[in-house]
Amino acid sequence: MSKRWVVEEPIGKLEQDKFPEINPVILQLLWNRGVRTQEEVDVFMGPDYERDVHSPWLFSQMRDAVARVFEAIENDQVITIHGDYDADGVCGTAVLYVTIKEIMDRLKSVSPTENLNIYIPHREKEGYGLSVETVEHLHKNHATNLIVTVDCGISNREAIDRGNELKIDTIVTDHHDVPEKMPEAILIHPRLPNETYPFKELAGAAVAFKLAHALIEEARDQGMDFPKGHEKWLLDLVAIATVTDVMHMIGENRTLEKYGLLVLNKTKRIGLEKLIEVAGLKLGDLDSWNIGWQIGPRINAAGRVNHATLAFELLTSEDETHANKLAEKLNQENRNRQSISGALYTQVKEQVGEVTDQKLLIATGEDWPEGIIGLAAGKLCSEKYRPVFVVSQRGDTYSASGRSIPEFNITDALKHAAEYMDRFGGHPQACGFSVKGKDNFEQAIKKMTEFAEQQLVKVDLAPVIKIDAEIGMDQINWQLVEDLERFRPFGEGNEQPLFVTRQAQVIAAETVGKDNQHLRLTLNPEKGGKMWKAIAFRLGDWAERLELGDPVDIVYELGINEWNGNREIQLKVKDINYGKKD
Repeated sequence: MSKRWVVEEPIGKLEQDKFPEINPVILQLLWNRGVRTQEEVDVFMGPDYERDVHSPWLFSQMRDAVARVFEAIENDQVITIHGDYDADGVCGTAVLYVTIKEIMDRLKSVSPTENLNIYIPHREKEGYGLSVETVEHLHKNHATNLIVTVDCGISNREAIDRGNELKIDTIVTDHHDVPEKMPEAILIHPRLPNETYPFKELAGAAVAFKLAHALIEEARDQGMDFPKGHEKWLLDLVAIATVTDVMHMIGENRTLEKYGLLVLNKTKRIGLEKLIEVAGLKLGDLDSWNIGWQIGPRINAAGRVNHATLAFELLTSEDETHANKLAEKLNQENRNRQSISGALYTQVKEQVGEVTDQKLLIATGEDWPEGIIGLAAGKLCSEKYRPVFVVSQRGDTYSASGRSIPEFNITDALKHAAEYMDRFGGHPQACGFSVKGKDNFEQAIKKMTEFAEQQLVKVDLAPVIKIDAEIGMDQINWQLVEDLERFRPFGEGNEQPLFVTRQAQVIAAETVGKDNQHLRLTLNPEKGGKMWKAIAFRLGDWAERLELGDPVDIVYELGINEWNGNREIQLKVKDINYGKKD
């Protein structure tokens, strides 16, 4: 499918004149990311933990939460941390578990093994969130007095009400969409109505980290041996969660990610270290890309294929031999996940068939693995540029995972059909729901399809490449490349910058790589000057279409190619069009 090139509106001269010392290309990139003032420039280009990370005590109910946790510890009550089964939930569960365990260990008056446990539901058997059945199980089998949720809970009012009936208190740490009726619990959530915490886009594990940070500070105030900055050692887990949950890499998230990557690259977690080894990576070289494509998928594989407690055990393991076995098992689970997801995607794509004017794509199958359907939905959404639901039917129960495009808030579609659903929730571009009964399912799909048709009637449903700036090749130099490095870590809302150059002349073109799937180019600007080398991955078919001397428009990233001790700037081409005069 051909892509629409959308170039950001150039910054005006009036705004440029406010920052004469900044390279105009860099200033354009900052402007595109909403950075407008000198203070914002300083924060973005140089994230600082002490300056930019907000105090956890700014959460309106944080003091109540900390007091309740310490009350439970001091009175030998049982605390259960209830996490979600994805990487965000598992990492956040580990953050709180190791923190509370450390506090219990220092007090030495209670046994963490007796009074602290975790519960992560099985994705397919139990589904997302805290359920009434789980609350009753924790009451009967664990004598739980306090539940702390991670990356879930805000929509589980019924379960929390049942907990209240059983004299179980609940602290909710969550970041998902807030329902109209909230549970009667202590709520640590950045997007609550009238919430005083200033940054609203934290990952679930980052919200859990805020509670952990506050607990550590309270423990220090009570005389426990926690050195200042001790909480920073939790940031490796926050960094993983922020990337895997596709949170916006701006504001406080950017600072947490920067410092989290520093911690990750020297992590003290033997399980993480072993996982990094089996992924073929090395400590010291890890960035957000490695998290998103190599580390995160292996952690997520546990909950998709088996049970997420496997990943939790890895993250909290203190035994090298056991950690190595767990890492190998997770690596194998990830291979299984890849095999299953490939086969499922083939079925989904065949069922959907040719896409013409449909606005919402639906695929349904019996006993499709619920841990994998979201991956299939995401891949189809990316390929067809439509919101997608992939649904697994088990008897009369329908469980769906949805993915969407930026132009369509998929959780609004769920709300439009809420009367037919048993459970639903998620983010604007990723969600899930469950429905009992064929009639209810069909009505829900009908309602959401009608809603999508209305909302997307005037939207051009072709994939978009968002381009930061149109530049000439004469503007490319080492200083620009070095300045671009300061934009790391990259992620949602701060993607690696993309540029477009028009009317570049093809000097050479050849295919490279397995099956000649990649394209290597030598390009010359229209007006002459320095020639540039470019690599275009998965665009090898252009080799037969191009002739020497052809003008082309290219969209590309700037990178560095290193070989035999030499370093040179290289253009990494993302898309090509025949050059056209304006």
